[in-house]
Formats: sequence, structure tokens, C-alpha cells
Amino acid sequence: MSEAKGRVIKTELVQIRYFITVAQYQNISKAAKILNITQPALSKSISKLEDELGVRLFDRYGKRVTLNDRGEMFLELAVGSMQKLEEAVACVRHQLPSNPILHIGLFHNSESFLQCFVEFSAANPNINFQLEHLDISSNAIDTNEYDMILYPQNPAFRSYRGFMIYSDRYLLAVNKANHLARETAIHINKLPAHKMIFIRHSSIHFDLPYHFCAVRGIRVSDGIYTNNYEIQRWLISNNCGIGFIPQSSASSYISDPEIRLLDVIDDGLNQEVMIGFKREKHLSETGKEFAAFTRSYFGITQERRKSHETY
Repeated sequence: MSEAKGRVIKTELVQIRYFITVAQYQNISKAAKILNITQPALSKSISKLEDELGVRLFDRYGKRVTLNDRGEMFLELAVGSMQKLEEAVACVRHQLPSNPILHIGLFHNSESFLQCFVEFSAANPNINFQLEHLDISSNAIDTNEYDMILYPQNPAFRSYRGFMIYSDRYLLAVNKANHLARETAIHINKLPAHKMIFIRHSSIHFDLPYHFCAVRGIRVSDGIYTNNYEIQRWLISNNCGIGFIPQSSASSYISDPEIRLLDVIDDGLNQEVMIGFKREKHLSETGKEFAAFTRSYFGITQERRKSHETY
């Protein structure tokens, strides 16, 4: 490909949007469907963008594409630029105040974090926030969109970087009619005879209790699976089985008159809840303020930091 030095770049905004979508889905056909354009038109747009820049942004494997190093660099800059542009457009169209905006991605429900957020928000009324609940099973989420992400200990997040803010223990939820409901605590070896209800986010992403039970000899293949805690709660409330729930997400289980929550006698059933910020050089001043507040709120020190850096 020829060098772009000295040429006039005429890249259009629509090309940038197309590029970001292809980068997220890494599949021309899927991206074209999302964008509601034809696959040839999308391929032509991406090729035109690369020609104008004078570099290849993707490595191609048929309909599947992956970002190369220059593509990764361009994506980070493109996403940031598009966000600023969209915020500017919103301010002009709706005459919104141009207050700073913090984008927060939540892969985990945490009342502790939300309380931290409430206190920071109350102390900083001039800051706007966008909180988005995210699905673990999604493989098209660009974490560069967020100033901060909250996520659980889970193999799905092994590439993420962050700090542990607390360890969330799991409780066992049983129907009040189940003979286990007479107990206040239960040992794992008493569970094999019971129908288990597991949280399964995708074909390969399970909540920690699934792996916990599997390595302790409990037949997880006979369980019931759902990707939603409220569905799990309804099933347990109707005595369809028993299941594990993180203590930080147990409010609706506690208030359900048909459910009893038991402590689990096994130290292995604890889930680390992680918080990750963009690298310092990529954070806005508002993001840095929130990061400092959060670290102070949860008492995060270098000793509590994971061996890897933030994302």
C-alpha cells in the first residue's frame, strides 16, 4: 500500500463509524447486518479508509478480520473522537450543559460500588454519568468506551486489568420447603442429591459456583441453567432447585418469603470483585478524580493491586 505522506485525508465520519463497528464485531458480514448496508459496500468503505490513511488496519481471514497494531491504535483514537463529537452534537441539539461525562461499565451488580458512586455523585453535582449494565457473554464490547469497569472474578475477564475492591461470598438459596432450609449453614458434600440451578452467561462462560461444584464432584451436567439471577430466584422460589447467589446481589432473595439463604462451609466459594480504570494517561481529569475517590473509598493500595496494570 502506498504511503499517505503529503496527501489530503478526506475520511468521512460514516467511514469512522463503519470502522469501529467492524473492529467490534471482527466480522464483515455481521457488521454489515448491524449497519444495515451490504457487505461489498462495507468492505469498500474500509478499503477506502485504509487507502486514505496509507496503512492496513485489519488482518483479513475471509469474512473475519482482526485489528493489527495500527488498527488498535486508530480504534482507540477513533472511539474517543466519536464520543466527544456525539456529546457535542447532543449539547447543540438539546442545549444540554457541557458538563464532563463519566462512562461506567458494570459487568457485576454491586451495592457497595453503587453506594460509592452515590457519594461521589452527591459531592460532584456538575458531573454527568452514563452507567451501563453489560453482559459477560458479549464479545463485542470495547472497554475503551468506559472510564471505569466493574467486573467479577471469572475466566471471561482474564484479559482485564484492575484492582480487587472486595471479596464477595456466595450464599446457597433454597426453597423453604426443602429440608436444607432447616440449616443455617451447609457443607458442599450435602449438595449432590439436589437439583442445582446455575448462572450460565454463554456456552463457555459460567458463574464461579459452576466451576466450584464441578471440581468437587457434583454433577453439574444435570443442572438447570439461566443467564439471569431473577429467573434463578423465581425457579428457587417455586422449588425447582437450589442455587448460589453472591451476597452483594441477594436483596431480592432475602425479601422472597419462599427462599432461605444458607452460609456455605467452604472458603473456596468467594468471588473477587474487580474495578479497572483506563490507564492514567488516557483518563480525563474527571476520570482521575473518580479513580482517586474510589480507591480511597475501598482502601485500595499498591499492596492490594493485582500484579498486572489497569486496562
